[in-house]
Amino acid sequence: MTTILKNIKKTIEVEGDYSTKKITSCKINGETIKDGDPKLEITGNKLSLIEYVEKEKRDFYVNLLQNQYSEIENIVILSGAGSSVEIGKTNKGLIMSGLWDDFEKEDSASLSKLITKTGHNKAEKDLEALLSKSGIYNIVNNDSLKGEIEKVKAFIVKKCSIDLPDNSPHGKFLNKVTLRPQKYPRVKLFTLNYDTLFEQAASEEKFTVIDGFTFSNPREFNGKYFDYDIIETRHNRQDKKDSTISKLFYLFKMHGSLDWIKIDNQIIQSDKVPTKTEDRVMIFPQDSKYEHSYEQPYFEMMARFQQSLRTENTLLISIGFSFVDKHISSVILESLKQNPSLNVLAFSYPSVIPNGNEYQNELNTIAENYSHITLVAEKFEDFAKEYPTNKAHKRNDIIEEIAKALKSKK
Repeated sequence: MTTILKNIKKTIEVEGDYSTKKITSCKINGETIKDGDPKLEITGNKLSLIEYVEKEKRDFYVNLLQNQYSEIENIVILSGAGSSVEIGKTNKGLIMSGLWDDFEKEDSASLSKLITKTGHNKAEKDLEALLSKSGIYNIVNNDSLKGEIEKVKAFIVKKCSIDLPDNSPHGKFLNKVTLRPQKYPRVKLFTLNYDTLFEQAASEEKFTVIDGFTFSNPREFNGKYFDYDIIETRHNRQDKKDSTISKLFYLFKMHGSLDWIKIDNQIIQSDKVPTKTEDRVMIFPQDSKYEHSYEQPYFEMMARFQQSLRTENTLLISIGFSFVDKHISSVILESLKQNPSLNVLAFSYPSVIPNGNEYQNELNTIAENYSHITLVAEKFEDFAKEYPTNKAHKRNDIIEEIAKALKSKK
Protein backbone atom coordinates (compact mmCIF):
# COMPACT_ATOMS: atom_id res chain seq x y z
CA MET A 1 0.00 0.00 0.00
CA THR A 2 1.06 3.62 -0.55
CA THR A 3 1.10 5.95 2.44
CA ILE A 4 -0.37 9.35 1.55
CA LEU A 5 -0.67 10.80 5.06
CA LYS A 6 1.35 9.97 8.14
CA ASN A 7 0.94 11.50 11.56
CA ILE A 8 0.72 9.85 14.96
CA LYS A 9 -2.95 10.88 15.08
CA LYS A 10 -3.86 9.84 11.55
CA THR A 11 -2.45 7.56 8.86
CA ILE A 12 -3.97 7.07 5.40
CA GLU A 13 -2.82 4.29 3.07
CA VAL A 14 -4.22 3.43 -0.34
CA GLU A 15 -4.16 0.34 -2.51
CA GLY A 16 -3.80 0.87 -6.26
CA ASP A 17 -2.17 3.53 -8.44
CA TYR A 18 -2.42 6.74 -6.45
CA SER A 19 -0.49 8.74 -9.08
CA THR A 20 -3.44 8.29 -11.48
CA LYS A 21 -6.02 8.43 -8.66
CA LYS A 22 -7.12 4.87 -9.41
CA ILE A 23 -7.33 3.19 -6.01
CA THR A 24 -9.24 0.07 -4.97
CA SER A 25 -9.27 0.49 -1.19
CA CYS A 26 -7.80 2.55 1.61
CA LYS A 27 -6.89 2.21 5.25
CA ILE A 28 -7.48 5.09 7.65
CA ASN A 29 -5.88 4.40 11.02
CA GLY A 30 -5.97 0.71 10.13
CA GLU A 31 -9.68 0.62 9.15
CA THR A 32 -10.25 -0.64 5.58
CA ILE A 33 -12.69 1.31 3.40
CA LYS A 34 -13.83 0.41 -0.12
CA ASP A 35 -16.22 1.81 -2.70
CA GLY A 36 -19.80 1.54 -1.50
CA ASP A 37 -18.90 1.88 2.17
CA PRO A 38 -21.51 3.94 4.12
CA LYS A 39 -18.68 6.24 5.28
CA LEU A 40 -18.45 7.61 1.73
CA GLU A 41 -21.79 9.36 2.12
CA ILE A 42 -21.26 12.73 3.79
CA THR A 43 -24.20 15.06 4.50
CA GLY A 44 -26.24 13.39 1.76
CA ASN A 45 -23.44 13.46 -0.84
CA LYS A 46 -21.98 10.20 -2.09
CA LEU A 47 -18.27 10.50 -2.67
CA SER A 48 -16.08 8.21 -4.69
CA LEU A 49 -13.35 6.45 -2.76
CA ILE A 50 -10.62 8.76 -4.10
CA GLU A 51 -12.72 11.85 -3.32
CA TYR A 52 -13.21 10.63 0.24
CA VAL A 53 -9.51 9.88 0.69
CA GLU A 54 -8.45 13.28 -0.65
CA LYS A 55 -10.99 15.03 1.57
CA GLU A 56 -9.79 13.17 4.67
CA LYS A 57 -6.17 13.96 3.84
CA ARG A 58 -6.72 17.65 3.13
CA ASP A 59 -9.10 18.23 6.03
CA PHE A 60 -6.38 16.95 8.34
CA TYR A 61 -3.52 19.17 7.21
CA VAL A 62 -5.74 22.23 6.67
CA ASN A 63 -7.00 21.83 10.23
CA LEU A 64 -3.39 21.75 11.44
CA LEU A 65 -2.61 24.99 9.61
CA GLN A 66 -5.80 26.73 10.75
CA ASN A 67 -5.70 25.67 14.37
CA GLN A 68 -2.64 23.94 15.79
CA TYR A 69 -0.18 26.02 13.74
CA SER A 70 -2.10 29.30 13.56
CA GLU A 71 -0.11 30.86 16.41
CA ILE A 72 3.31 29.67 15.31
CA GLU A 73 5.58 32.69 15.05
CA ASN A 74 8.17 31.51 12.54
CA ILE A 75 7.37 29.95 9.17
CA VAL A 76 10.23 28.41 7.20
CA ILE A 77 9.59 26.95 3.74
CA LEU A 78 11.86 24.47 1.99
CA SER A 79 11.16 24.11 -1.72
CA GLY A 80 12.55 21.20 -3.74
CA ALA A 81 12.13 19.95 -7.30
CA GLY A 82 8.49 19.06 -6.66
CA SER A 83 7.54 22.74 -6.58
CA SER A 84 8.58 23.07 -10.25
CA VAL A 85 7.63 19.67 -11.72
CA GLU A 86 5.15 19.94 -14.61
CA ILE A 87 5.05 23.73 -14.25
CA GLY A 88 6.06 26.17 -17.00
CA LYS A 89 4.85 27.73 -20.24
CA THR A 90 7.10 25.87 -22.69
CA ASN A 91 9.82 24.25 -20.60
CA LYS A 92 8.28 22.41 -17.68
CA GLY A 93 10.07 21.38 -14.52
CA LEU A 94 11.36 17.81 -14.54
CA ILE A 95 12.55 15.25 -12.02
CA MET A 96 15.92 13.53 -12.55
CA SER A 97 14.50 10.68 -14.63
CA GLY A 98 12.74 13.21 -16.87
CA LEU A 99 15.96 15.15 -17.38
CA TRP A 100 17.69 11.89 -18.28
CA ASP A 101 15.08 11.00 -20.91
CA ASP A 102 15.21 14.44 -22.52
CA PHE A 103 19.02 14.51 -22.61
CA GLU A 104 19.04 11.07 -24.20
CA LYS A 105 16.78 12.41 -26.96
CA GLU A 106 18.93 15.49 -27.47
CA ASP A 107 22.45 14.01 -27.23
CA SER A 108 22.45 10.23 -27.02
CA ALA A 109 26.11 10.08 -28.11
CA SER A 110 27.36 12.09 -25.12
CA LEU A 111 25.14 10.16 -22.75
CA SER A 112 26.37 6.83 -24.12
CA LYS A 113 30.01 7.89 -23.76
CA LEU A 114 29.46 8.92 -20.12
CA ILE A 115 27.70 5.65 -19.33
CA THR A 116 30.40 3.55 -21.04
CA LYS A 117 33.34 5.33 -19.39
CA THR A 118 31.86 5.39 -15.88
CA GLY A 119 30.10 2.02 -15.92
CA HIS A 120 26.88 3.64 -14.76
CA ASN A 121 23.81 1.42 -14.94
CA LYS A 122 21.69 3.09 -17.63
CA ALA A 123 18.56 1.55 -16.12
CA GLU A 124 19.08 3.97 -13.22
CA LYS A 125 18.03 7.20 -14.90
CA ASP A 126 19.85 9.45 -12.49
CA LEU A 127 21.84 12.35 -13.95
CA GLU A 128 23.14 13.26 -10.50
CA ALA A 129 24.74 9.85 -10.00
CA LEU A 130 26.09 9.92 -13.57
CA LEU A 131 27.65 13.37 -13.12
CA SER A 132 29.21 12.26 -9.82
CA LYS A 133 30.86 9.24 -11.45
CA SER A 134 31.87 11.30 -14.49
CA GLY A 135 33.53 13.90 -12.28
CA ILE A 136 35.64 11.24 -10.53
CA TYR A 137 36.54 9.61 -13.87
CA ASN A 138 37.48 13.00 -15.29
CA ILE A 139 39.92 13.75 -12.47
CA VAL A 140 41.61 10.37 -12.77
CA ASN A 141 41.79 10.51 -16.57
CA ASN A 142 42.87 14.11 -17.12
CA ASP A 143 39.65 15.81 -18.25
CA SER A 144 38.82 13.19 -20.88
CA LEU A 145 35.08 13.70 -20.26
CA LYS A 146 35.15 17.46 -19.78
CA GLY A 147 33.25 18.19 -23.01
CA GLU A 148 30.47 15.73 -22.24
CA ILE A 149 30.11 16.96 -18.65
CA GLU A 150 29.82 20.53 -19.92
CA LYS A 151 27.06 19.44 -22.31
CA VAL A 152 25.06 17.87 -19.47
CA LYS A 153 25.43 21.00 -17.35
CA ALA A 154 24.43 23.27 -20.24
CA PHE A 155 21.42 21.02 -20.86
CA ILE A 156 20.36 21.30 -17.19
CA VAL A 157 20.61 25.10 -17.41
CA LYS A 158 18.43 25.11 -20.52
CA LYS A 159 15.81 22.81 -19.01
CA CYS A 160 15.66 24.82 -15.77
CA SER A 161 15.01 28.06 -17.66
CA ILE A 162 11.28 28.07 -16.98
CA ASP A 163 8.73 30.83 -17.62
CA LEU A 164 6.01 31.22 -15.02
CA PRO A 165 2.64 30.12 -16.47
CA ASP A 166 -0.64 31.93 -15.89
CA ASN A 167 -2.40 31.10 -12.62
CA SER A 168 0.71 29.44 -11.22
CA PRO A 169 0.61 27.94 -7.72
CA HIS A 170 3.64 30.03 -6.72
CA GLY A 171 1.75 33.33 -6.65
CA LYS A 172 -1.24 31.83 -4.86
CA PHE A 173 0.98 30.26 -2.23
CA LEU A 174 3.04 33.41 -1.61
CA ASN A 175 -0.08 35.52 -1.13
CA LYS A 176 -1.51 33.07 1.39
CA VAL A 177 1.56 32.10 3.41
CA THR A 178 2.76 35.70 3.89
CA LEU A 179 -0.65 36.91 5.04
CA ARG A 180 0.17 36.92 8.74
CA PRO A 181 -0.12 39.23 11.75
CA GLN A 182 2.39 42.05 11.60
CA LYS A 183 3.84 41.07 14.98
CA TYR A 184 5.24 37.81 13.54
CA PRO A 185 8.64 37.51 11.80
CA ARG A 186 8.83 37.43 8.01
CA VAL A 187 8.39 34.18 6.13
CA LYS A 188 11.70 32.62 5.06
CA LEU A 189 11.68 30.65 1.81
CA PHE A 190 14.63 28.34 1.13
CA THR A 191 14.70 26.73 -2.30
CA LEU A 192 17.01 24.11 -3.81
CA ASN A 193 15.85 24.92 -7.35
CA TYR A 194 17.85 26.90 -9.90
CA ASP A 195 14.78 28.23 -11.70
CA THR A 196 13.29 31.64 -10.95
CA LEU A 197 9.61 30.69 -10.64
CA PHE A 198 9.26 32.14 -7.14
CA GLU A 199 11.03 35.35 -8.21
CA GLN A 200 8.76 35.67 -11.24
CA ALA A 201 5.68 35.08 -9.09
CA ALA A 202 6.89 37.65 -6.55
CA SER A 203 7.32 40.22 -9.32
CA GLU A 204 3.90 39.46 -10.77
CA GLU A 205 2.23 39.72 -7.34
CA LYS A 206 4.15 42.90 -6.40
CA PHE A 207 6.18 41.39 -3.56
CA THR A 208 9.42 42.77 -2.21
CA VAL A 209 12.05 40.03 -1.97
CA ILE A 210 15.13 40.20 0.24
CA ASP A 211 17.51 37.71 -1.37
CA GLY A 212 20.98 38.65 -0.07
CA PHE A 213 21.80 41.04 -2.91
CA THR A 214 22.35 44.80 -2.81
CA PHE A 215 19.50 47.08 -3.81
CA SER A 216 21.69 48.94 -6.32
CA ASN A 217 22.99 47.89 -9.73
CA PRO A 218 24.88 45.75 -10.30
CA ARG A 219 23.18 43.60 -7.66
CA GLU A 220 26.04 42.08 -5.69
CA PHE A 221 25.69 39.32 -3.07
CA ASN A 222 26.36 40.16 0.56
CA GLY A 223 24.88 37.99 3.30
CA LYS A 224 24.34 40.99 5.61
CA TYR A 225 21.27 41.94 3.56
CA PHE A 226 19.43 38.97 5.05
CA ASP A 227 19.48 40.98 8.29
CA TYR A 228 17.63 43.88 6.65
CA ASP A 229 13.91 44.61 6.59
CA ILE A 230 11.82 47.34 4.98
CA ILE A 231 9.37 49.53 6.83
CA GLU A 232 6.80 52.03 5.69
CA THR A 233 6.89 55.37 7.51
CA ARG A 234 3.58 57.16 7.90
CA HIS A 235 3.31 60.75 9.04
CA ASN A 236 0.25 62.80 9.81
CA ARG A 237 -0.80 65.31 12.43
CA GLN A 238 -2.33 62.73 14.74
CA ASP A 239 0.34 60.08 14.85
CA LYS A 240 3.76 59.05 13.67
CA LYS A 241 4.56 55.37 13.50
CA ASP A 242 6.60 52.89 11.54
CA SER A 243 5.06 49.78 10.01
CA THR A 244 6.56 46.83 8.17
CA ILE A 245 5.31 46.57 4.61
CA SER A 246 2.95 43.63 4.11
CA LYS A 247 4.15 41.89 0.93
CA LEU A 248 7.74 40.93 1.69
CA PHE A 249 9.58 37.65 2.26
CA TYR A 250 13.15 36.38 2.46
CA LEU A 251 14.44 34.13 -0.33
CA PHE A 252 17.46 31.84 0.06
CA LYS A 253 18.61 29.93 -3.04
CA MET A 254 20.65 27.18 -1.43
CA HIS A 255 22.05 25.65 -4.64
CA GLY A 256 22.46 28.91 -6.54
CA SER A 257 20.39 30.35 -9.35
CA LEU A 258 20.23 30.64 -13.12
CA ASP A 259 20.69 34.40 -12.85
CA TRP A 260 23.73 34.33 -10.56
CA ILE A 261 27.11 34.69 -12.23
CA LYS A 262 30.67 35.21 -11.01
CA ILE A 263 32.50 38.28 -12.30
CA ASP A 264 35.95 39.12 -10.87
CA ASN A 265 35.27 36.91 -7.85
CA GLN A 266 32.04 38.79 -7.13
CA ILE A 267 28.63 37.13 -7.24
CA ILE A 268 26.28 39.21 -9.34
CA GLN A 269 22.61 38.78 -10.12
CA SER A 270 22.28 39.36 -13.86
CA ASP A 271 20.44 38.24 -16.98
CA LYS A 272 23.77 38.08 -18.79
CA VAL A 273 24.50 34.56 -20.05
CA PRO A 274 28.05 33.42 -19.16
CA THR A 275 30.11 31.71 -21.85
CA LYS A 276 31.13 28.85 -19.51
CA THR A 277 29.00 26.95 -17.03
CA GLU A 278 31.80 27.29 -14.47
CA ASP A 279 31.02 31.02 -14.33
CA ARG A 280 27.51 30.24 -13.14
CA VAL A 281 26.96 30.24 -9.40
CA MET A 282 25.15 26.92 -9.20
CA ILE A 283 25.78 23.63 -7.42
CA PHE A 284 25.13 21.15 -10.20
CA PRO A 285 23.62 17.80 -9.18
CA GLN A 286 26.47 15.55 -8.03
CA ASP A 287 27.87 14.11 -4.81
CA SER A 288 30.20 17.09 -4.34
CA LYS A 289 27.24 19.39 -3.61
CA TYR A 290 27.66 18.46 0.05
CA GLU A 291 31.19 19.88 0.01
CA HIS A 292 30.08 22.91 -2.05
CA SER A 293 27.54 23.77 0.64
CA TYR A 294 30.48 24.87 2.81
CA GLU A 295 31.57 27.48 0.25
CA GLN A 296 30.14 30.96 -0.20
CA PRO A 297 27.43 31.93 -0.98
CA TYR A 298 26.01 28.48 -0.18
CA PHE A 299 27.48 28.40 3.32
CA GLU A 300 25.60 31.59 4.14
CA MET A 301 22.33 29.96 3.05
CA MET A 302 23.02 26.75 5.00
CA ALA A 303 23.89 28.69 8.14
CA ARG A 304 20.68 30.70 7.88
CA PHE A 305 18.68 27.53 7.29
CA GLN A 306 20.12 25.81 10.34
CA GLN A 307 19.63 28.92 12.47
CA SER A 308 16.00 29.21 11.36
CA LEU A 309 15.23 25.59 12.31
CA ARG A 310 16.82 26.03 15.74
CA THR A 311 14.53 28.98 16.53
CA GLU A 312 11.74 28.31 19.00
CA ASN A 313 8.12 28.08 17.84
CA THR A 314 8.91 27.29 14.20
CA LEU A 315 6.97 25.50 11.46
CA LEU A 316 8.93 24.02 8.55
CA ILE A 317 6.81 23.49 5.44
CA SER A 318 8.69 21.24 3.03
CA ILE A 319 7.38 21.22 -0.56
CA GLY A 320 8.58 18.72 -3.14
CA PHE A 321 11.73 17.73 -1.25
CA SER A 322 12.43 13.98 -1.20
CA PHE A 323 14.90 13.98 1.73
CA VAL A 324 17.56 12.45 -0.52
CA ASP A 325 20.09 15.31 -0.23
CA LYS A 326 22.08 14.43 2.86
CA HIS A 327 23.37 17.95 3.56
CA ILE A 328 19.79 19.25 3.84
CA SER A 329 18.17 16.19 5.42
CA SER A 330 20.78 15.91 8.15
CA VAL A 331 20.20 19.52 9.20
CA ILE A 332 16.42 18.96 9.43
CA LEU A 333 16.70 15.75 11.41
CA GLU A 334 19.31 17.16 13.77
CA SER A 335 17.13 20.25 14.33
CA LEU A 336 14.18 18.03 15.20
CA LYS A 337 16.30 16.47 17.93
CA GLN A 338 17.65 19.76 19.23
CA ASN A 339 14.51 21.91 18.97
CA PRO A 340 11.39 20.35 20.56
CA SER A 341 9.25 23.28 19.35
CA LEU A 342 10.03 22.61 15.68
CA ASN A 343 7.05 21.30 13.69
CA VAL A 344 7.36 19.81 10.20
CA LEU A 345 4.76 19.56 7.43
CA ALA A 346 6.39 17.70 4.52
CA PHE A 347 4.61 17.52 1.16
CA SER A 348 5.89 15.21 -1.58
CA TYR A 349 4.38 13.30 -4.48
CA PRO A 350 3.20 10.62 -5.11
CA SER A 351 4.41 8.80 -1.98
CA VAL A 352 5.85 10.00 1.30
CA ILE A 353 8.30 7.07 1.21
CA PRO A 354 9.52 7.04 -2.42
CA ASN A 355 12.83 5.24 -1.86
CA GLY A 356 13.21 4.47 1.82
CA ASN A 357 16.72 5.93 2.26
CA GLU A 358 18.13 6.42 5.76
CA TYR A 359 16.81 9.99 6.11
CA GLN A 360 13.32 9.12 4.87
CA ASN A 361 13.19 6.11 7.17
CA GLU A 362 14.21 8.19 10.18
CA LEU A 363 11.65 10.87 9.37
CA ASN A 364 8.93 8.23 9.07
CA THR A 365 9.91 6.75 12.41
CA ILE A 366 9.61 10.17 14.03
CA ALA A 367 6.20 10.73 12.37
CA GLU A 368 4.98 7.41 13.76
CA ASN A 369 5.87 8.40 17.32
CA TYR A 370 5.55 12.18 17.61
CA SER A 371 2.69 14.51 16.66
CA HIS A 372 4.82 17.43 15.44
CA ILE A 373 5.71 15.65 12.17
CA THR A 374 3.19 15.23 9.35
CA LEU A 375 4.02 13.66 5.98
CA VAL A 376 1.63 14.22 3.08
CA ALA A 377 1.51 13.04 -0.53
CA GLU A 378 0.38 16.16 -2.39
CA LYS A 379 1.27 18.13 -5.51
CA PHE A 380 2.39 21.71 -4.96
CA GLU A 381 -0.43 23.13 -7.08
CA ASP A 382 -3.02 21.29 -4.96
CA PHE A 383 -1.36 22.33 -1.70
CA ALA A 384 -1.30 25.98 -2.83
CA LYS A 385 -5.00 25.76 -3.63
CA GLU A 386 -5.87 24.14 -0.28
CA TYR A 387 -3.64 26.33 1.90
CA PRO A 388 -6.04 28.21 4.17
CA THR A 389 -6.24 32.00 3.97
CA ASN A 390 -6.01 33.97 7.17
CA LYS A 391 -9.36 35.70 6.62
CA ALA A 392 -9.19 37.88 9.70
CA HIS A 393 -5.83 39.31 8.71
CA LYS A 394 -6.97 39.76 5.12
CA ARG A 395 -9.93 41.77 6.35
CA ASN A 396 -7.56 44.05 8.29
CA ASP A 397 -5.46 44.55 5.16
CA ILE A 398 -8.53 45.55 3.16
CA ILE A 399 -9.61 48.04 5.84
CA GLU A 400 -6.11 49.47 5.85
CA GLU A 401 -6.14 49.92 2.08
CA ILE A 402 -9.56 51.61 2.21
CA ALA A 403 -8.28 53.96 4.92
CA LYS A 404 -5.27 54.85 2.77
CA ALA A 405 -7.49 55.56 -0.24
CA LEU A 406 -9.79 57.81 1.78
CA LYS A 407 -6.85 59.76 3.19
CA SER A 408 -5.41 60.30 -0.28
CA LYS A 409 -8.68 61.90 -1.44
CA LYS A 410 -8.71 64.48 1.37
